[in-house]
Amino acid sequence: MTLSNFLENNMIAHSIKILLITCFTLGMMTALTSFKYPARKILTLFGFYLVWVFMSSWVIISIFGYFFFTKVMLFTISLPAIALAYKMDCNSPAQSVFNYATQVGFSLIFAMTVLLLNTLLHGNQFTYFLLLIAVYSIVIYLEYRYLRKPFLNLTRTVHIGWGSLSLIPICFCALIELIGNVPFYYIREPIRVVYIYGLLVLMIIVYFVVYQSILRQYQLQMVSHEKELLMLQVSSMEKQAKNILTSEERLKILRHDIRHFSIIMNTCLKDGAMEDAKHLLSGLEDALLKSETPHYCQNYIINSVLTYYLDAAKNEGIQVQADFTAPPKDTIDSTSFSVVLANALDNALVACRNESIERCIKLKSRMNGSQYLMEIANTCSTDIVFDEDGLPISQKGIEHGIGTKSILSFARQTHSSVIFRQEHGQFILQMITNTSLCNQS
Repeated sequence: MTLSNFLENNMIAHSIKILLITCFTLGMMTALTSFKYPARKILTLFGFYLVWVFMSSWVIISIFGYFFFTKVMLFTISLPAIALAYKMDCNSPAQSVFNYATQVGFSLIFAMTVLLLNTLLHGNQFTYFLLLIAVYSIVIYLEYRYLRKPFLNLTRTVHIGWGSLSLIPICFCALIELIGNVPFYYIREPIRVVYIYGLLVLMIIVYFVVYQSILRQYQLQMVSHEKELLMLQVSSMEKQAKNILTSEERLKILRHDIRHFSIIMNTCLKDGAMEDAKHLLSGLEDALLKSETPHYCQNYIINSVLTYYLDAAKNEGIQVQADFTAPPKDTIDSTSFSVVLANALDNALVACRNESIERCIKLKSRMNGSQYLMEIANTCSTDIVFDEDGLPISQKGIEHGIGTKSILSFARQTHSSVIFRQEHGQFILQMITNTSLCNQS
């Protein structure tokens, strides 16, 4: 199958070629996709899709010829593949279109490259298929090995601007289709090969610029997020200070009134008015409770964050269970840890706000030898989807990804293990920090 004999009417060769290229293009899409369905369902859906590809392509080529098929395959093969993969993808629509349209564009160029290589090597149909398998296998491996994690990390953390960015690969696909098929197939006019590879160079340059732009946007989002968290810490500490001042004012009033209370209590006891004495003691106990400042741990910064979020949860009717021990100051930075705690509690509070059933946030932590253990659980009746790294996937809002990245960043810096899971109607975050490793960092 070379440029000289490509026009031969070989239905079997064309059918195998179409199926292979379609399968490998799906492989390229899958390499950069995090799916929300189990593997069996994904393979079943892809199987039905490949049957459609084979049957529709066979009918079109039989009736109208191969070169007519090349003009409509974008609609009969590429668009259904994008729609199918999008249905199973965890990303937003714009992110999915950006990914899949990019893969389709590069796949078209790879398919043309294989045909040119086979011609250069004076190969036949057998060598053509071997080259096709080799080239696409290498591409899929490289994408999965080196591009998957960076791309998925960007899609999880950067959620703004993908709509306009998705127009880039769509335009490139349209240009490739135009150069390669209009008004006739590119092999009839070899100069078009130069245009196609010029377009490939342009695509690489544009995608490099896009990546740098997205990376800068992500960095700006992280800076903005950290700034908001620091402002939150300041706000929570200000609130804690106001609570302390209010408690001190109440204690001053109590100390001022305690002499009058003593006189009245002695009078009640002398007169045998026990009910009045009990009522007076009950009022004093209530006044003392109101004057108490919420206290969850000895660390002032961390206690301020706990007070801010747990008081907010209580005020919204959410049950709070807290048995908290602050991490040792000499091994774990209180400010960094409070950022993690703020992220986790904010996620828990937001999740509980979306629940109509009885809501609860449970927080517990302790030292176990050299390990600091913390667990935060909140009510969550909605099924959470986790990626292959065990990270929760959400399509709600732009802060979720940044918050998770902040927690994972702290985990890397402190050599901590972070586990997310869902069980018995609860979403659970567990973190284990080896304080001895923190000292070595």
